[in-house]
Amino acid sequence: MLPKVGYNSIMDQTKKTHKKSHGSKEISADLEKLYSNPIDSTRSGALFNAFSYPTKISPEAIAIFIATHTSSGAHVLDTFGGSGTTGLAALLCDKPTEKMKQIVKNLGLKTQWGPRHATVYEIGTLGSFISQTMCNPVDPEGFKKAAQRMLDKVEADLTDVYFAKDPEGNKGVIRHVIWSDVLSCPKCQKENTYLESLVDTQPIKVRDNFICQKCGIGSPANFAKRVTEKYNDPILKRTITRKKRVPVIVYGQTGSKKWKRPVNSIDVRLISKVSKISIPKGAPIEALKWGDLYRAGYHLGISHLHHFYTSRNFLVLARLWEAIKQEPLEYQNALRLLILSYNSSHSTLMTRVVIKKRQKDFVLTGAQSGVLYISGLPVEKNIFLGVKRKVKTLSEAFALVHGSRSSVDVEQSSSVKLKLSDESVDYVFTDPPFGDYIPYAELNQINEIWIGKVTDRTQEIIVSNAQNRSVEEYGAMMKQVLGEISRTLKKNAKATIVFHSAKAEVWQALTDAYEFAGLGVKATSVLDKIQESFKQVVSTVAVKGDPLLLLEKRITRRRKLDEEKVREMIFKDVIAIASSEGKNLKEKSPERLYSRFITRCLQQGVPVNVDADTFYRRVRTE
Repeated sequence: MLPKVGYNSIMDQTKKTHKKSHGSKEISADLEKLYSNPIDSTRSGALFNAFSYPTKISPEAIAIFIATHTSSGAHVLDTFGGSGTTGLAALLCDKPTEKMKQIVKNLGLKTQWGPRHATVYEIGTLGSFISQTMCNPVDPEGFKKAAQRMLDKVEADLTDVYFAKDPEGNKGVIRHVIWSDVLSCPKCQKENTYLESLVDTQPIKVRDNFICQKCGIGSPANFAKRVTEKYNDPILKRTITRKKRVPVIVYGQTGSKKWKRPVNSIDVRLISKVSKISIPKGAPIEALKWGDLYRAGYHLGISHLHHFYTSRNFLVLARLWEAIKQEPLEYQNALRLLILSYNSSHSTLMTRVVIKKRQKDFVLTGAQSGVLYISGLPVEKNIFLGVKRKVKTLSEAFALVHGSRSSVDVEQSSSVKLKLSDESVDYVFTDPPFGDYIPYAELNQINEIWIGKVTDRTQEIIVSNAQNRSVEEYGAMMKQVLGEISRTLKKNAKATIVFHSAKAEVWQALTDAYEFAGLGVKATSVLDKIQESFKQVVSTVAVKGDPLLLLEKRITRRRKLDEEKVREMIFKDVIAIASSEGKNLKEKSPERLYSRFITRCLQQGVPVNVDADTFYRRVRTE
């Protein structure tokens, strides 16, 4: 048994070893402060909430990294741009918020605010579109006026499309409608809605047993089969088989009074009437390209884009999309961004309700992040109401960066070959795809089809069973990208990499890539995303807090160590940390300890050879 080591023992040893083996200078005092504690990346504010995008990082947090690593006028690069947060961060460096200034003051950092130039590479159509639109902000006031005109026109053309009478018979407006899957009783074969046969209301909860509302017999929930139906698709002009869903609860508003009631015959007639209204000729009628996210159960019958929507919501979206062309050209992409910002998250059947303790009713929420999941109780939201709320958020986001003297170039292409000169970049901040974590192109196609161009998946750097792309292929492409980062970085410049994986083989692919490129770990930290993504919340092998690596150019290769001994020392050290944290449950959680274990291993120069689930099992036995 190795002796128990102190909290800072591995970090101290790492610094001494780096200095001796690599001849590099000690990390600066400001960088020491920046990387010594987990950094918060708050998932709030107008810039973050302007558009939902998986694994997104707060632009404010990135701006603090840029302003600490570089001086005014520096060239910043992001090789995996996503939705353009590094570009937004560069704009914020010239227009820092008071909150950013306070964080810097609290950390005791000497930052230099001022304009930067950012180059953002992003292969995805959606990510590139968001980046280009957000990083070249339109006038916020002009945008608001154009958005209001567009919404007013379409709402006037589609009068009463979201009409509903309240429980007293007064005219109101639909806020949202809960739909329900239909189940077949395993005893009598009669049809029951998911809502009536599986959901209790006092208190509200989903039962493990199915109770037939026709014969009263109970059975395990998984014995009840989903009912399917033949449907004459008026858009495809052919009959398809799909899961049967029916509307069950209407949530509405009359004046300032909010209400809910069961669906009635008037609601059903309106749905039927709206389904017969012709959609615009330019509406996208495109087949979906399924891959890793396809599930035969809840995706039955969903072969084309419009199958993700109720007929009412697809009509409203198509009319809004068409109306954009009537607005001034300078605002058209911002208006498209506005509609897309609400589209896949809130306009489709992926919108859902969840059940929380001590709640009297369902809690309304949007689509689950990182998947294309449709629940047994999908929700149809009033798109007009939702998009109107987004106008305020998006205009506030534009206002935060409008007028910045920084500049951002967005390149929609792969970053395996950069159009940049050798040693031309002062700093890199990037957040690569985490192996097989999220198939971005498949996920983003719901929005990209509206744009008119989907991402070329042959260029996507992910691990994918559907694309037959292995960890080895992923690693080979990462080597090319990290090689380009090394080539374009100036001699003493550095790169910050944010990464997250529960699989040792993916960490090894990343390690091999940056070592192949002549880069080594200078410092490590953890980036705290205050609200976690769906996969981070539900996965039993998630990592809490994304490990963050500061890389620099190195001449020498990985030094020879007794790797098993070092890993054991690091494990004991992080366990000691957990013991010293008192009531700080976040720092004591197995997920956070695994993040610390990874960063310590990488800083010591030893491979991560333990998956998260194996690490967790051992932690629980200590």
